[in-house]
Amino acid sequence: MKVVGYYRVPPAPGVFFSPAQEERLLLLGCEQVFSDRCLASGVVRPGLERALEALEPGGVLGAPSLHALGGDLVAVMDIVLKLRARDLHLVIQQPEIDTRQNSGFFDACQALAAFNGERAMVRRAETALVAKGAKAGGLKGLKAAEDKSE
Repeated sequence: MKVVGYYRVPPAPGVFFSPAQEERLLLLGCEQVFSDRCLASGVVRPGLERALEALEPGGVLGAPSLHALGGDLVAVMDIVLKLRARDLHLVIQQPEIDTRQNSGFFDACQALAAFNGERAMVRRAETALVAKGAKAGGLKGLKAAEDKSE
């Protein structure tokens, strides 16, 4: 089973790679290590794409932290779900996560992604209901619309 490492370099002036992160991943057993530079202007991760291309199903992506995978929860969840869809494992050094031992992390991420999608749907419905109530005379109109539906 091939292990490939990945990390993102922080957007600090003069920092183009992080030998400490790369060394940690090599000590983890990574055969290859890929990296990307964090950019404020957008999400471009050719290093991550190369890391994923280097792995066959059953392979392992190693990273020093969840932050190394993405700058926010949505980005991390996107990567985690891509790994699961491609039958790849994930090993994170801090906090310790190893889906080779326990796939529960993938299950939790999938549940959170579903919740996030449902949340967006509920918010759209709530917004439409409030807008409908406002057109019908504010909260009184909203109350009247609820009474009619009963």
